[in-house]
Amino acid sequence: MNKNYVLRSCALFLFLLVLFAGCKKEENETPGNFAELAFDGQKVLDQLPEGLLNSNDEMAQECVDMIEQALDMSTFQANLIVPDNAMRSSKKASGDTWYWTWNYMGEIWTFYWTYSEDAAKNYWTMQIQYGNGEKFDYITAWEYKNGSGGEVVYSFNWVLIYEDVDDYEDLHWTYRWSVDASGNYQFEWTYDSDDLEVNYYLKYNIVVNEDGSGTLDYYLNDSLFYHIEWDAAGNGSWIYYLGDFTQSGTWDAA
Repeated sequence: MNKNYVLRSCALFLFLLVLFAGCKKEENETPGNFAELAFDGQKVLDQLPEGLLNSNDEMAQECVDMIEQALDMSTFQANLIVPDNAMRSSKKASGDTWYWTWNYMGEIWTFYWTYSEDAAKNYWTMQIQYGNGEKFDYITAWEYKNGSGGEVVYSFNWVLIYEDVDDYEDLHWTYRWSVDASGNYQFEWTYDSDDLEVNYYLKYNIVVNEDGSGTLDYYLNDSLFYHIEWDAAGNGSWIYYLGDFTQSGTWDAA
């Protein structure tokens, strides 16, 4: 699949954010107090040492920027909240399904949201339907009830709402995180597909320990491209892997 297709998908994704923000409350039965995704990327950022956050070194600043980009979960969390105008579609033993529609210039979008849970986890799914067409996956997510970890998968396959693509790949973004009893976070963002040539196109793997130290590994087409590490004071080092050539350096905490 042409990766430019993803740019179109992102534009549509931003459109959906505006769409959700514009939903108005109607006099319908509204969803109950379902659990919301509890993961908070700000808690991870708050553990970063001041010496790293305040450093004027451009590589230290790039490190913080990359962590912030990888932790940007806000758009996904907003879309996992059911708007006030949602109506119940069905109630099953596995969970409740709600739907809501949006009409623009004669075009109708319908969104289906399902919440369920078991003894250990909460689960969320969302699908999109355009007109009377097929339903397409949009978001699937789960999280441990104790907040120790979870996963959110954002699928691009709903772009097929508009047209058939002969060479379509199941493109998706996957966010995974965990936090142990000591407060050490591990967070991963992966951009991949069902392409058999590579396991993933892009990948961030970030560790932020309770004392503020941590590591960041950035992979490109299955290969490690960039490694960063820093200590509890904010001193750090970095290394680029450019084929057979490497480039490295260090910075001091502010």
